[in-house]
Amino acid sequence: MSRARKTISPDSAALRELLWLVAGWLAVVGLARYSSLDHALSALFYDPIAQAFPRRHDPFWADVLYRGLKAVSIVGWLLLAVIWARLRWRRAHEPLRAAIGFTLLIGPLAAVVVSWARANSVHSCPWDLALYGGAAEYFRLFDSPPANAGPGRCAPSGHASAGFLWLAGYIAARRAYAPQARYVLIAALGLGAVAGTTQIVRGAHFLSHVLLTAWICLAVAWLCERLRSIWRARRASAVDA
Repeated sequence: MSRARKTISPDSAALRELLWLVAGWLAVVGLARYSSLDHALSALFYDPIAQAFPRRHDPFWADVLYRGLKAVSIVGWLLLAVIWARLRWRRAHEPLRAAIGFTLLIGPLAAVVVSWARANSVHSCPWDLALYGGAAEYFRLFDSPPANAGPGRCAPSGHASAGFLWLAGYIAARRAYAPQARYVLIAALGLGAVAGTTQIVRGAHFLSHVLLTAWICLAVAWLCERLRSIWRARRASAVDA
């Protein structure tokens, strides 16, 4: 006797994903506020004798991995836009085109949200802190900024969003194209990890800054997808009424 296949309703799936997002947020906050992992990792790339991060201006890290990865992400977006345009007249590929369109729109939106959060951040970059040869005083997430907080504008990591913005592709494809979505997820996490590691090595960001970027990109894409699903459901109900 075969077992009945277990099905999960869209609302149940959305609730489960929301709980995972909340858990991710708590993990990032816990790391930033109550853990010493940020400093332990950044200290690996800091030279206390020179009082600087030696790889800050290194051509490989500053040019190839920093500027180069940005270029890769931009080229990827342009190529995806060409594919989206070519699928315009192929009705059989309309679900794929919709997923690509969502990625093209929401990915950059997530990056904009990261940039906005970074521009309004009171936390300074590691290389600006007195702990790492700078002048600003370090303080933890949600603490009141000290008088010498420094220039700020450093959390989350803007550069890491060049990779993590592609999480929008995973969100768009995870149901209709589940096997392919896994590869998109791996690619997005891989690019984001490389971009984030680059900035940690250069002294530009802490690990928590990078993880916060990943969370924001995922949360923005998930929220936009949920709003789109709700809007489509209501429009379908209005048509049937």
